[in-house]
Amino acid sequence: MKRYLLGAIASFMLVGFVLAEEFTLQITAIGEDGSVTGKKVAIPGKGGKGGKGAGGFGKAEEVTVKLAKDVKVHKSKFDMETKGLIAEGDDLKMSGLKAAIMQAQNGNVTVAGKTLTDKDALELTVRDGKPAAKLNGKEVPFSDVSVKGKGPLNTRVTTNDDGVVTTVLLTQGGGGGGGFGGKGKGKAKTDK
Repeated sequence: MKRYLLGAIASFMLVGFVLAEEFTLQITAIGEDGSVTGKKVAIPGKGGKGGKGAGGFGKAEEVTVKLAKDVKVHKSKFDMETKGLIAEGDDLKMSGLKAAIMQAQNGNVTVAGKTLTDKDALELTVRDGKPAAKLNGKEVPFSDVSVKGKGPLNTRVTTNDDGVVTTVLLTQGGGGGGGFGGKGKGKAKTDK
């Protein structure tokens, strides 16, 4: 009997430590109750539910997770020493997360790294097979134009033992896909 009781206590303690995890979450919605919904993908090499352990991705699963009241939200950058993402800059807080989700859901247009507003006018044309761009009537290098469509916000989240998100890192390419890739990667289609 003591053996079973000791085994049960040991199992319970191990489960408590396994619940805290880090995973990629492609956020598609944010709720009024402080929760986010999106597709959860395990991080390669971290194991966890859906992970393949040493480097494989599991299938993405739709999840809704609660955000802590004091959730830390940061932009992220890749650190060569740790070979992982690290927080960069000040805490953006919940308002920064909401703004990033809204931007990803609405799409994003930038010229030379500057996000366009409702007051800006961008013209994209193709003449003689060469793309051209004008911003507010002035010519700009086409390679500086980046157009991204609607999409989920790509993040890396860390949860506590209760499964509540405590840290959100906004990853590069944080939303949208398709369109012109920017910096010379884009190709415009023409109807001739």
